Amino acid sequence: MQYFRILLVQLALTCLLALLLMLKDFVTAYSALIGGLLYLMPAGWFSLRVLVKNTAQTPREILANMYISETVKVLLAVALFSLVFMLVEPLNAGALFVTYILLQVTGWYLQLKLNQRFLKL
Repeated sequence: MQYFRILLVQLALTCLLALLLMLKDFVTAYSALIGGLLYLMPAGWFSLRVLVKNTAQTPREILANMYISETVKVLLAVALFSLVFMLVEPLNAGALFVTYILLQVTGWYLQLKLNQRFLKL
């Protein structure tokens, strides 16, 4: 359940960043919000599929479920990025990508921070 805490922190970070960027420009703010959602939606789907709805019993089934879930996560991200770039006008691509990358790095950092056994290595 730590992963869901990480997603909540990332959602809060996305909303805070969008609110702060609202002071600069509305297009930049909603572009940052969209960038955060582009990261959080596939990541949330993956965590639901793997951590909550995982009915696999054997190691082979668990690994197959992980591979399928990760593949669908990547395809979902590609589809969402395509839809955003086709449908959202105007868009600040810099804010979108910076927020997406920020959430990716934040996720890595929080996973290492919450999992104490990696800190002992």
